[in-house]
Amino acid sequence: MSDPRPVDYRLRSKLERGEWIVSVEVDPPQGLELEKSVAVIERLRDAGVDCIDSGDSPMASVRMSPVLFAAVTQPRTGVETIIHFTSRDRNLMALQADLIGAHVAGVRSVIALSGDPPSLGKYGNATGVWDVKADGLIALIATLNTGTDSAGNTLGGETDFTICAACNPNTDDLETEIGRMREKADRGAHVFLTQPSWEVDTTLRFLETVAREVERPVILGVMPLVSERNARFVATNVPGVRVPDAVVERMTEAGEGASEVGLEIARQYLEQVREASAGVYFIPVLNRFKGVTQLVREFSSGG
Repeated sequence: MSDPRPVDYRLRSKLERGEWIVSVEVDPPQGLELEKSVAVIERLRDAGVDCIDSGDSPMASVRMSPVLFAAVTQPRTGVETIIHFTSRDRNLMALQADLIGAHVAGVRSVIALSGDPPSLGKYGNATGVWDVKADGLIALIATLNTGTDSAGNTLGGETDFTICAACNPNTDDLETEIGRMREKADRGAHVFLTQPSWEVDTTLRFLETVAREVERPVILGVMPLVSERNARFVATNVPGVRVPDAVVERMTEAGEGASEVGLEIARQYLEQVREASAGVYFIPVLNRFKGVTQLVREFSSGG
C-alpha cells in the first residue's frame, strides 16, 4: 500500500472563505469490496471534487460503517469525507463513542440525521434506537466540540466537527421548515444540505428565505436522472422530493438519450441557482458516476 496522503479538509475552509463547494455522494459498499469505491473517489478527486459524502446504511440497507469507510479512504485518496451519521442504530453512549472515534480517525464533517426506519429495509426485526433525533444529535456533536460529553465528562480536548444538517426546499410548508432549520442552527448546525430539487423558482425562494431568517449556508442536492423510469420512480416513491411534470416529460421524450438529458437538466438547474447557494452535492443514480464526474469538472473551482 502506498504512503498515506494528507487529507485536504476543504469543506470548513471553503465555507469560511465563501467559496463554492462541490461534493459527490459515494456511499460505502454493501460488502467487503473497497477498491471500486477508492477508484471512484480518485477519479472524482482528479476531476476537481472538494469532498465526498457517505451514507449511514441509507434506506435501512446495511453498508460498511461510514466512519470506517472514511478512516480508510481519506488517507488513501486525500479527499475529505462528510459522513452521514444517524441516531437510528446507536444509543446515547454509542453515538458519543463512535463520534469520538471518528474524530481520532480523521473525520471532521458530520451530517446529523435521524435515519431511515428499519422497516424500509430487509431487516424488519431490527429496532430503531433513537435516544435522540436529528436535533438532539446536532446538540450532542456541538457539546463534544466544547470538550465534554453529555454527562459533563471532559474529553481531554475538543472535537472540531463541522456540523451539517438536512433540509427540504420542496416543502409545501416553508414556514415550518424554516422554523426547524432555525432550531437546528440554534443547536449548533453550521451548514445545511438539501433534498434534491429540480424547481428553480422554488429553490431560489427557499434560499432567499434561509439567507434572511436562518443565516446559514446551504449546499444543494442535485440528482441527475438517468431514464424515464428513474424519473417516474423518484417522482412517486421518494419522500420529500418533487419532480416536475415537465422534467418527467423531457426524460420520456429523450428515449435512449435520457441519461444525457438528465445531465443537461441538472446543468441548467445549477446554472440558475448557483449564485444563491454555497455549493452542490451530486447524488448519482445506480452508481452512474461517469456523468456526475463530468459535472464535477464543469462546476468545480478548477472547471
